[in-house]
Amino acid sequence: MQQSLSEPEPTPLNIKFAQRLPANILSNAIFFFLNIIVGLALVPFFLESLGPAAYGLIPLATSLTSYVTIIIDAINSAVTRFLTVDLQRSDIQKANETFNTALLATLGAIIALIPVAIIVAWIAPSIFNIGNESAIEVFLLFAMVFGSVLVRTWSSNFMVPLFAYNRLDLRNYINIVNVGVQVASVVALFIIIGPSLPFVGLSYLIAAVIALLLSTIFSRKVCPFLNISFSYFARSRLREIGGVTGWIACSHLAYLLRYQVALILVNIMFGEMAGAQYSLVITLSTMLLGLAGLVTSTFTPMSYSYRAKEDTVGLTKFTLLAMRCTGLAIALPIALLCIFAPQVITLWVGEEFVGLAPLVWIIIAPMVVRVQASCTDPIFAAYMRVRAPALFSIAIGILNVFLAWLFPIIFNNGMYGVAYAGSLILLMVGAFFLMYNAYVIQIPLRTFFRPIVTGAVALSSLLLIGTIYASFIPIDSIFMLLLSGFLISFAYGIIVLRFILKPEERDIIRSCLPSFAVRLIPAWLL
Repeated sequence: MQQSLSEPEPTPLNIKFAQRLPANILSNAIFFFLNIIVGLALVPFFLESLGPAAYGLIPLATSLTSYVTIIIDAINSAVTRFLTVDLQRSDIQKANETFNTALLATLGAIIALIPVAIIVAWIAPSIFNIGNESAIEVFLLFAMVFGSVLVRTWSSNFMVPLFAYNRLDLRNYINIVNVGVQVASVVALFIIIGPSLPFVGLSYLIAAVIALLLSTIFSRKVCPFLNISFSYFARSRLREIGGVTGWIACSHLAYLLRYQVALILVNIMFGEMAGAQYSLVITLSTMLLGLAGLVTSTFTPMSYSYRAKEDTVGLTKFTLLAMRCTGLAIALPIALLCIFAPQVITLWVGEEFVGLAPLVWIIIAPMVVRVQASCTDPIFAAYMRVRAPALFSIAIGILNVFLAWLFPIIFNNGMYGVAYAGSLILLMVGAFFLMYNAYVIQIPLRTFFRPIVTGAVALSSLLLIGTIYASFIPIDSIFMLLLSGFLISFAYGIIVLRFILKPEERDIIRSCLPSFAVRLIPAWLL
């Protein structure tokens, strides 16, 4: 239903960014640290109970599901954009049309993908190196992980309203429950019945069902005016969503070819043990991305809000601030993980894996560019400029696969060649999206490179100082590791807050902190 000319425009939604930022970051922090604890604890647990070869199949299964669900993920991304803008513009009629059209489209895609998922799970044991594991157990692992992803995909329709209203805290609580149930289920099954790969998949499925129930409850609480009714189904809205879904699907496929194909290639090219080793470093990089997501995920609703208000100047200033602060923040954990990689790996999974320390540097260090560039990602999505990124991403993803195959042959460096290829592609992708997002909002192409320099300089300085420190101070115990990390972090924090951040940046950060935190931080520091 269209508005008449005499009707006033809907009042844009106030997402209360500053007011909700503390709660969003706190819930992000809880979710992140839970993931850290679970990740650090489950990997040794699986290595001991299942063995290295079997453990390597778990991240492989979760990685492969992303390829099966590309089209559904693309639909969800398109719906997120449309529904978020509808809700932030307070257009209830169109929001109901988008919501119900998305439900039907997603349901159709899920039904179509069920046989595909079963077939892929069935042939997985024939494609990958599975060691001495039973083909039936591997099939059940893949099948149930696929099933859990399909359930979570359906529940994502109910998560979008929480995103639009900047209730990232509720989204995080759902994810926290999902992780908690998953861990509790697999540990209980392993203890009561015994270690088995299918129990890992079953735990994913149980957790996904509970997360679906919670997402529907919270969605109804936040947006009671969104009603499930097929009378709201709109073919015109379906065409709009479908018009961008294909390009977004290409972008998602390209993302997988850039960042997740490495684990599959390493397993096929170098065997299940190499795949297990590579997955350990990938686990660390995933944790770092989760840490970055503590902050970057809180920026996206605000970026969409600027788009809804057609405020390009505000969007540019906000993105630059987000990139600069994020780069300064993420440089510290990246540097610490690289500097103390041998000690971290030894304490985590044992001294026999300490040789992976150089791989940590290759994969982790370039992530500072990836994390900072991700702050600009909402721009092209909000402006629906998805065609060029999709075409570029597909081309660069294919190049990544080619280089990941070629480098180990040319340089005879095994899985390290795969890592070098991925890092090179990461830098190329970052440069493209920094320029393209600047082009979308019609500002100079170099605009978003300035914060990248800040992050790179901060990381380089930390790596240099930290390496010198580690060469003179023996880090031979967990106490010395924690103490060294604390000293470097404390000194770096003071330098950044006192001398690097601009006064207006400190004012903005202070305004977003809870009142008790502001009282605890000395005025001379922030």
